[in-house]
Amino acid sequence: MKNLIKVLLVFFIIIIIRCGEEKKEDKGGIEKRNTAPFVKSVQILPDSPILGSRVALRIDAGDKEGDKINYTVKWFLNGKEIGEGIEFYLSEAKGGDRIFAEITPHDGKLSGETVRTQQVTIGNTPPKITSAKITPDAILTSTSDLSIIGEGFDPDGDSLTWLCYWTLDYSERITDSSTTINLKNLKLKKGSHLTAELYAYDGDTVSTPYLLEIDVVNSHPILKGGIETIIYELDSIYFPLPIIDPDGDPITFEILESPEGLKIDKTKGIIYGTVEVTTTIEILVRATDVEGAYLDAKFTLTPLE
Repeated sequence: MKNLIKVLLVFFIIIIIRCGEEKKEDKGGIEKRNTAPFVKSVQILPDSPILGSRVALRIDAGDKEGDKINYTVKWFLNGKEIGEGIEFYLSEAKGGDRIFAEITPHDGKLSGETVRTQQVTIGNTPPKITSAKITPDAILTSTSDLSIIGEGFDPDGDSLTWLCYWTLDYSERITDSSTTINLKNLKLKKGSHLTAELYAYDGDTVSTPYLLEIDVVNSHPILKGGIETIIYELDSIYFPLPIIDPDGDPITFEILESPEGLKIDKTKGIIYGTVEVTTTIEILVRATDVEGAYLDAKFTLTPLE
């Protein structure tokens, strides 16, 4: 009986040892059967990049053993390698260039098959406006032409064409889209408002608009007809000054310099009186509107022969 028990114990020990060896063999077999990771699909984002874009990859990959996957990525521009990494900044490219990436997956033990993305075409980069100004820099009701001058650049090096859309008093869109418009037909008044909406166009795309807000400011009185020489009779000088206010504001007139005997109607701007001199004389007058804008004008008086 004791011998039987000993035999059975030996038998069980042998079975246990054999099972342990089989487990080791199984474990070793699993390690040897590790498979490489694989890429199911990959996409470049955005699908229409431009110069200055940060391009990235959307990768769908797998590993049968569930191992963590890392990637080696190489980027190519027009067939030439330009960088590495899941993300890449396009610092050198232009419209029409082509870009693709090559992706190789790794699970820490094995590398999978290298996969190439589809090529995507670099889109045109819109031009950019850096500044703009108007000329003349102050707009009056008497201003004939208004121009807007833009400063900007195109990242792709394309030449620029400038367009401008004008709006009068926030509502009336002016059909002229040039950068210079004639103001005479707009019948501007003091306080009228113009909005200039400037665009730069590179032949393919336009920039974002650059807005300038322009107000028609008060005009100073001006000479009408440009009369500067007056023929007078010694005993009777009567001369309405050829000065008007473009805004229609009332004008106050005063004499700054003149011979004795001359006076001025302060509201009508009429020079009158008599002088004793018989030679050519000069008078200097000032015309001031209700907002304080003024014109100093000099006139020459020549005696009638």
